[in-house]
Amino acid sequence: MCLLLGLAIVTQVRQTQDDEFAALREDDLVRLLDEVTQRNEELTTQAEQLARQRDSLLSGSGDPAVQEDYLDLLQILAGTVPVEGPGVVVTVDDAQDVDAQQMVHMLEEMRNAGAEAIAVSGQRLTASSAFLDTADGGLSVNGTSIEPPYEWRVVGNADTIAVALDIPGGAFAIMRNRGATVEVSERELVQITSVRETPDPEFAEPVEDD
Repeated sequence: MCLLLGLAIVTQVRQTQDDEFAALREDDLVRLLDEVTQRNEELTTQAEQLARQRDSLLSGSGDPAVQEDYLDLLQILAGTVPVEGPGVVVTVDDAQDVDAQQMVHMLEEMRNAGAEAIAVSGQRLTASSAFLDTADGGLSVNGTSIEPPYEWRVVGNADTIAVALDIPGGAFAIMRNRGATVEVSERELVQITSVRETPDPEFAEPVEDD
């Protein structure tokens, strides 16, 4: 599934990025650059925090707070626990012509805008999730068929996510060009109750430090 998702993302990005940036105004480009810079700084800070937590765990300090924080992070990333927080709810209706590629595009823009947890039509999205076009013209995610209206529930910075999705040439514009209607609601509390089961890795294993 990871491979399929990765291929879908690469294909989608190659097909759309030129048109997207060519359609952007100067103000939108500046705003996009600011968002990317801010997101980069946030990721750098998170990487430093994770490195400190990793060092603490490897040193065997046994700090319960560090271990608890690390466990929470892993559970959220793996989608194994319900989550809640500020965010947005996006509804995509009249979406008969929306396919897996547009859904992957929407997902990537949400992640790029800093979304920390995402679900669509009751399916939790994680690194191993995949959208597929089905033989009957529909869509499936995580191996489960979904039908419009598609409801995206997203936990993250609501302002940043809403703006990122609605830039010219962005995810909303592509959906509307497909004849879909898109509504976004910024909320102080978004609850995501769906979870995923994580199978044990069959081939990958951690590499021990020298």
